[in-house]
Amino acid sequence: RRITDVVTWILRISVGSVFISSGFVKAVDPWGTLYKVDAYLSALSLDIWPNLELAGVFALCAAEFVVGVLLAAGCLRRSIAVVTLLLMAIMLPLSLWIAISDPVDDCGCFGDALVISNWATFWKNIFLTLGVVWLVIYNRRCHWLITPALQWIAILLSSIFILVIEIYGYGSQPLIDFRQYRQGEPIIDQEEMDSSDTAFKFIYEKEGQREEFSADDKLPDESEGWVFVDRKEIPVSGNVSDNVEEPKNLRIYDREGSEDLTEEAIDNESKELLVMIPDLAQVSPATTWKLNSLYEWSVKHNVRMVGIVSGSLSEIEEWEDLSMASYPIYTADDTQIKEVVRGNPGIVYLEAGNIIWKSTLSAISIDDFLSPDTVGSAREFGVDNAGILRNCTSLYVIGMLVLVCLSFAPSLRHIIHGGKARRAESSSPDTPAQ
Repeated sequence: RRITDVVTWILRISVGSVFISSGFVKAVDPWGTLYKVDAYLSALSLDIWPNLELAGVFALCAAEFVVGVLLAAGCLRRSIAVVTLLLMAIMLPLSLWIAISDPVDDCGCFGDALVISNWATFWKNIFLTLGVVWLVIYNRRCHWLITPALQWIAILLSSIFILVIEIYGYGSQPLIDFRQYRQGEPIIDQEEMDSSDTAFKFIYEKEGQREEFSADDKLPDESEGWVFVDRKEIPVSGNVSDNVEEPKNLRIYDREGSEDLTEEAIDNESKELLVMIPDLAQVSPATTWKLNSLYEWSVKHNVRMVGIVSGSLSEIEEWEDLSMASYPIYTADDTQIKEVVRGNPGIVYLEAGNIIWKSTLSAISIDDFLSPDTVGSAREFGVDNAGILRNCTSLYVIGMLVLVCLSFAPSLRHIIHGGKARRAESSSPDTPAQ
C-alpha cells in the first residue's frame, strides 16, 4: 500500500509537470503554436477557418496546463486520469505518425523552449501513457492537495491565469522569449554573419509553375511574367551543423530579394524602429494610418524607421500605393521575420543595433503618435514583460496556496485540538495510574 501511494504521487507530479510545462510554454507564445499547427494542417492538406484554428490553439494550450495542474494537485482523482488517458489516446498515435512520416522538423510539444526529435516525442508519449494508465487504476487511493469543495476554484484560477498569458502573448509579445532575438541582445551578430557559409535558392513563379534559382544563376525578369515567391536558405556542404534548423541571423534584402542589404537596413549607430510584416496580404488597411503616424513621429524625434516585409515586388508596390508609405522598405524571409517578432505587423525598437523592446503594432496603446501628449522617447512605448509575468504568476501561486491551506485547515485544527485534549487528559489528577 505504501509503495503504491509513493509511486502514484511520483507519477502525479511527473505526468502533471510535463502537461503543465507543455501547456505553459505553448501558451506563452500562441503565435509560435499557431505557426506549428499551420505546418501540420499544410502537411495534411487541410484548410481550417483561421478564427477556429486560433480558438483551437488557445483551447489546447489551456487544456494541457489545467489538466497538468489537476493531476499534480490530486483534483478530480478519477475523472482527470480518464480525461488524460483520452488525450494520450490521441497524442500517442499522432506522435507515431509524425515520427514515421516526418511532416515537420519537430512536434512543437514544448514550443521553442525545448526542441526534441519526433522519435523522442513518441517515446516520451509511451512513458506518459504508461504513467496515466497507472493513475487510472490507483489515483483515487491517494489523498488530494485541494479539497473537492474547493477544486472548482482551482480550475477557475488555473484557466484564468493561462488565458491571460495566452491573450497577452498573442496581442502583444510572449512574456518569455524563447527565441534567439531577445531584448537587450543585438539583432545581428556581425561575426557570425561574416563567417556564415550559407547559400540561397530563389523561387519564382510563372503561369502556376515554380522554379528555383541559385545566386549564380541569372534571375528571371519579372517583366516577362515571372513573380518572386520565396527564398530559402540552404547549408553549404560540410560547413553547417546538422542540428541547425534555422539561420541564426536575420538577413535583409532589396525588393527583388537578390541583394543583401542587412548592413544598410540595420543602423548600428542610431535609434531605429523596424516595422516587420511577415504577410503583406493579411495586413489590415486600418493599420496604415497608425504606421504613417508613427513614421511622422520618428522623423520628428530623430528615430530611423524602415519596413521589413515578406512579399513579391508587386505586393510591395501595392502596399506602398495603399499605405502611402514614405519609409524605406526591404524584404526578408517570413520565417525569419516571425523569429524576430510576433504579430503582423510587429514593431522592434533598436538602439545601436540592440533590441530594446518588441510589440505588435496594435498593442502600442497610442492611436495618433502626433498627439501633443505623446512621449518623446520610443523607450516609453515598450512594456515590462518580466514584471507582468512575475505579477501574474505570483497572484496565481498565492491563490493556489491559499486553497491548499484552506483544504488542510480542518485537519490541522483536529490535530491541534486532539493534542491539547490528550495533554489535558494526561495532566488531570483524576487520571488513573496505568
